[in-house]
Amino acid sequence: MDKYDILLSFLVAIHILLCPFTKVEESFNLQATHDILEYGISLEALKKYDHFEFPGVVPRTFVGPLVLSGVSLPFIKIMNFIIPNLKKFISQYVVRLVLGLFNVYTLSRLRSSIEISFGRRISNAFGILSACQFHTIFWASRTLPNMFAFPLIILAFSYWISAITSSESNKKLSSMIRYMTFTMIIFRFEVALLLVPITMLELWLGNLKLLDSLMAGMFTSLWSLGLSLSVDSYFWQEWMWPEGHVYYFNIVLGKSGEWGILPFHAYFTSFLPRLLLISLPLSVFSAFVDKRTHRFLLLMLFFVTGFSFLGHKEWRFIVYVVPIFNMCAAIGWIWVERKRSKFIFILINWIIILLLITSFLVSMSMVLVSSKNYPGGVALQKLHNIQNDYKNAKVHLDVYTAMTGASRFGQIRNDWVYSKNESHSSPSDYIDYTHLLTRTPQNHESFFKVIDTVDGYERLKLKMPKEFIYNWLEFIRVVFFHYDENVNLWNLLTSWLPAHIITGPKIWIMRRNSETLESF
Repeated sequence: MDKYDILLSFLVAIHILLCPFTKVEESFNLQATHDILEYGISLEALKKYDHFEFPGVVPRTFVGPLVLSGVSLPFIKIMNFIIPNLKKFISQYVVRLVLGLFNVYTLSRLRSSIEISFGRRISNAFGILSACQFHTIFWASRTLPNMFAFPLIILAFSYWISAITSSESNKKLSSMIRYMTFTMIIFRFEVALLLVPITMLELWLGNLKLLDSLMAGMFTSLWSLGLSLSVDSYFWQEWMWPEGHVYYFNIVLGKSGEWGILPFHAYFTSFLPRLLLISLPLSVFSAFVDKRTHRFLLLMLFFVTGFSFLGHKEWRFIVYVVPIFNMCAAIGWIWVERKRSKFIFILINWIIILLLITSFLVSMSMVLVSSKNYPGGVALQKLHNIQNDYKNAKVHLDVYTAMTGASRFGQIRNDWVYSKNESHSSPSDYIDYTHLLTRTPQNHESFFKVIDTVDGYERLKLKMPKEFIYNWLEFIRVVFFHYDENVNLWNLLTSWLPAHIITGPKIWIMRRNSETLESF
């Protein structure tokens, strides 16, 4: 572990602390990890699992949650031994940190391969570029299916890149095929759009033997399919290959379009610029100054283009290409640095450094904004704080609350009952609950009263230049010269932003009126 690994690990940890809650896209894997940790994996324990009541649109694999919970469990046990009666929600921090650090580890492995093939300076530049981007760091610890696939693909990339200068290129490329095939069968079938063209190119270049590639792919496919069928059939209690279901639902039936359609060019004009920031122009520049980048850039563009034919588009579907673009961007940046004998390249290098600083500040700004996007998690936490003395509560969490951070890790009271029942249609259906977390308090005023509200992100409002300069000077004064313990930490963290984060009420915490049962 070197300074770049420490920097990325620190940034991942900071992102977890600022945004500990999760959203609906991460829900299945997070709830599954919780259930394995909380209840175990016996047949009797499965009856308590969340996925039987809320299976989602398509089934997902338990392989990732099973491994993640297994690795996290010793750390949780140690923390509980050191600090008895530690709140269960701390386990969510541990789980996310384990996943995030594994992603950092795989990026470190990739950087080592870059150093072997392209040199230390390019490897170091790759580390700096990775630290200055928002999405990879922010989502590295989040339990999206894509982020379970991400570290395995990065490991595959590390073998691919190290094969360039290795005398054992066939062996390393076979390892790449195994990692990608496993990822494709277990987590994300679209990895085939990376695996097939890379394999074909390496076969054509003579770096890979056809028989070895077929054997690696076929053996790993069968082994991975067997693993998924055995693990997932047990946890779902029926014959199940989740990624096969996902492929059939999204590709064969074309159902993914029901979640929105974007134009063909969206990945190139919107998602890639936001994912890459300064790495995008630098990677394009590298194609003109170093031919070694061509094979990597062309294959990544092929992958993105292939995904562009699908109407439904999200940044997470193409996130795997970010490290390769960063590597090419690092090659372009170091090419400029090596030309520092000329004034124009000194100027360009300083512009790159300023843009990197800007990218880092933008990334930190985005995590502060994002921290206001999880009112459901905050509401559940606040309910426990303000109703700490309430015994045997029965709490209903509405859909919006569950979608914005209220996971099972946040259900910390053993004497309380928590429900996400979505079948209720009238106010009287809620009469048995003692508390509600709801986005529609007006529907429950007959039987419940509001005891608190939770705000969430609404919009950004630009600061006037005079205010912005004053905030910066005040931030510098407080942080570096005269720190006041009574200062509002949130105000301090956001004071240097060029805009105000405007929030508004999102979730109302309600308690049943004491006379409700009698009157009803």
